[in-house]
Amino acid sequence: MFDQRSFKLFEEIITHDEITVSQVIRKLDVSERQFYYDLEKVNNTLKSMKLKPIKLHSQQFVVDVKVKDLLQAGAPLDISMHHIVLSEKERIYLLYLYTFIRKEPVSNYHYQQLLYVSKNTALSDVKKAKELCQKKGVILQYSRKDGYHLTGTEMEKRRLASFCINYLLTKSLGKEMLVLVLKSWKQEDYYVNTQLTMNDVLKAKHIHLVKDRKAEVIFHLTFIRVRTAKIKPLFSQEEKQLLRSQRLFGLVEELARQLFENNQSEEQYYLTLQILIALQEVKLEENPYLRRLTSQIIEAFEKNTLLPIDNKTFLQKSLYNHLVPAFYRITFEIPLVNPLTSQIKQKYVELFQFVKRSLAPLSEWTKKPISDEEIGYFTLHFGGYLEKNRSRHKTEIHALIVCSNGVSSSIMLRAQLKEMFPNIHFSRVHTAEQVSLLPTSSYDLIFTTVDVDSPKPVFTVKPLLSKIEKNYLIESVMNQFPIFNNYDFSMDQIMEVIAKHTEIKDEKRLFSDLVDLIHLSHTDIGGYKPMLSELLTEEMIQFTDEPLSWKEAIEMAAQPLLEAQKIKPEYIEAMNKKVEEVGTYIHIGKGIAIPHARPEEGVVNLGMSFLRTKTPVKLLGKDDHQIDIFICLAAIDNEAHLKALSHLTKLLSDNATLQALKAAQTAQEVMEIIK
Repeated sequence: MFDQRSFKLFEEIITHDEITVSQVIRKLDVSERQFYYDLEKVNNTLKSMKLKPIKLHSQQFVVDVKVKDLLQAGAPLDISMHHIVLSEKERIYLLYLYTFIRKEPVSNYHYQQLLYVSKNTALSDVKKAKELCQKKGVILQYSRKDGYHLTGTEMEKRRLASFCINYLLTKSLGKEMLVLVLKSWKQEDYYVNTQLTMNDVLKAKHIHLVKDRKAEVIFHLTFIRVRTAKIKPLFSQEEKQLLRSQRLFGLVEELARQLFENNQSEEQYYLTLQILIALQEVKLEENPYLRRLTSQIIEAFEKNTLLPIDNKTFLQKSLYNHLVPAFYRITFEIPLVNPLTSQIKQKYVELFQFVKRSLAPLSEWTKKPISDEEIGYFTLHFGGYLEKNRSRHKTEIHALIVCSNGVSSSIMLRAQLKEMFPNIHFSRVHTAEQVSLLPTSSYDLIFTTVDVDSPKPVFTVKPLLSKIEKNYLIESVMNQFPIFNNYDFSMDQIMEVIAKHTEIKDEKRLFSDLVDLIHLSHTDIGGYKPMLSELLTEEMIQFTDEPLSWKEAIEMAAQPLLEAQKIKPEYIEAMNKKVEEVGTYIHIGKGIAIPHARPEEGVVNLGMSFLRTKTPVKLLGKDDHQIDIFICLAAIDNEAHLKALSHLTKLLSDNATLQALKAAQTAQEVMEIIK
């Protein structure tokens, strides 16, 4: 039987023709014993499906053509539930969806038959499903007459169904699980019909959806169609007015008529919402208020991170395309499942917090909290933008990026690929269909998150790559394009040599460090970010009783940086000029100003300095901008200062800490506070 780990192994083998055993073991982060155990599971499942097992020959995989076709067809695998080992969470979500579309009173025996579990396991799953429902505003209850059934508002039931579907679709066998639930009620034809109908209408109306979101919408609408329930109005009049204001509302009328003959009027609103949260691109003129909101978020990000945005027009357009679906998800409380959230929070610790603060205008506008899952995708968006705007290199090879996972994922993928292949020129296309319209002479290779047919080399990737995945991708590209190969060895060969001569205590960490050293040494992504206490040392802290003009205060605050040769004299001029041009933007509130300018305007090394003025300084001579703490920042790039700035922001946002800083009389006292 397949479980998630063994199916991932199956996917890796099928989708990467030349991958070796050692590379698979490292990519999936499993032991050699686990690998052979999972391979045996895969082969047992293939045999039960009357297919040939996968064989090994000199560390390479030998796969039968029929087995390859099984996965590459794109449709759900034709397997039954007993071929799948389900986790407890998967069973609970499937149990809910099964009840959501029930066609007769449901008993515990129904759940046993669906999930291939014992009576006691089914009862335990029901108990946990009840707890899940209660958290989401739905009640799963039992009566002799109706069996297990759901009570609560129709919208809450649909939200939970959407959450369950979206979660399962992030799993390797999610599509298969959902089809099996439909099959259990003999309703699988609805899935095919919904898919065909949506494809036809969307194509005719020129509506393009993010690929992953489209899969979610198709399954969600399928389950809604199968569900037999009397539909009361789902939306308030105010909500309906908001949905009607969208051009999309009229475009989906035909789709509502074909999918929901009996409830077309009410479901047209629901369809509009579902399509809105899955849109790939939105015209700027359609939502002027969201354009303004986009600008407010970018301004907040600039202020919070002290990073001047260079190509603001590009960022506004791409962020707007991400913001529109997010706005409607948050406004209508449609749950978002983001499988990358924990990875994003680990990789972009400080940036995640800055983005969270910068999204305050969105939270205020919707009057709703913003989940970590939503913040995660916005973080990807800003992180990708910052990495994309690093210094550019000479380009020789042309590559296409096909990423249908959404704007944020696409920008992040492009940034990672630029990091790994600085000499490749990248162009983005949205869909696999668009590739077929391009002349093959216009590109040399393709990086894609979806299946693409092309005579040129095609590399399938994830939106967010681990170090191990980056190494494998780099080596795969170097095999196809020797121009990039400066070495006659692989990372696995290096690891084997090291293992011969010493004991490796942390193999995963060693491999990651070697990838950084050999393949990513041309970039400082993921490089060292000093703490606040490492930048604001005793030599960088000053106090003065002198009455100063704002220019004199900035010059005095920057003096320690100048003496330490962290900045050039022209950087001070640039900071003053910035205030004159932009205004009092450096005043972040509570009498604190953070003067700064662009790195290229005179920064030599990363630095930060502190000046406490006993006599408040009027910034630009304005009474409402009186400053008594100046903190000069000299940033060398988009990232190195973020850790220190994040710590500083936390300190300054705490009133007790801020008062202690203002009461400090010596540099030692300041350093004690910031440690």
